[in-house]
Amino acid sequence: MKYLIVSGMDESHDREHDNAGCPYQYTFFNEIILKEDQRASIDILKTYKENLKLFPYQNYDVFIWTGGLGNIYLPNIHNRNQLYVCERILSLNKPLWGSCWGLQVIATCYGDKIVKAKKPEFGFSDNIKIIKNHHIYDDKEDLFTAPGHHYDHLENINSDFEIITQNEISIQSISHKSMNIFCTQYHPELPYIFISKLMTHWKKNYLEIMSNDEFNKIIKKLYLLEENDMYVRKKEFRAWLNTN
Repeated sequence: MKYLIVSGMDESHDREHDNAGCPYQYTFFNEIILKEDQRASIDILKTYKENLKLFPYQNYDVFIWTGGLGNIYLPNIHNRNQLYVCERILSLNKPLWGSCWGLQVIATCYGDKIVKAKKPEFGFSDNIKIIKNHHIYDDKEDLFTAPGHHYDHLENINSDFEIITQNEISIQSISHKSMNIFCTQYHPELPYIFISKLMTHWKKNYLEIMSNDEFNKIIKKLYLLEENDMYVRKKEFRAWLNTN
């Protein structure tokens, strides 16, 4: 099976990960895929590096979209490139997973609206409720917490999708009704401590909107969640992989 992981990051986002001493987010998808399919062939597409018009999208069986640091509603070259690649992939009618930014890119291609959230989620998404049965959640509690970090969210969905999970802040996952497309606003692939490390790198930004004590409580919570997770966060992505 040939997998293509599309990075949601531009070059400056990659530098931010380097400066924070953090691996790129696609490495976590890569690790999970190889544990589920040891014979998998995995490539990474960085949209700021490749010739996107000549790239051989048709050579891949499964597509996965990572998180990102941008705002999909802003008119910039990174967003245009991301949306162009998404349109090319959607035309192939092949399995596609999107996490966080990936959800926002895919939903935008379908004409759905992404807006700035009234309340951002920092580090984790709490009290996510399964509101519609879906096989990838068969082994998951009906109410759960997951790694999550976003300032924007999906305001509505069109008739091609249905909402599978949500919490009081945002829609948390959607599934296409007729195609194998599944997207989460949260990050089943990311360790909580990875997010805590990035947040610590950007601490001065968070201290503009919260106190030092509030920030430290979030970091402490992330370490506790990681300690108690026991790989629960990965279950739905692993279940999705095993249906392809």
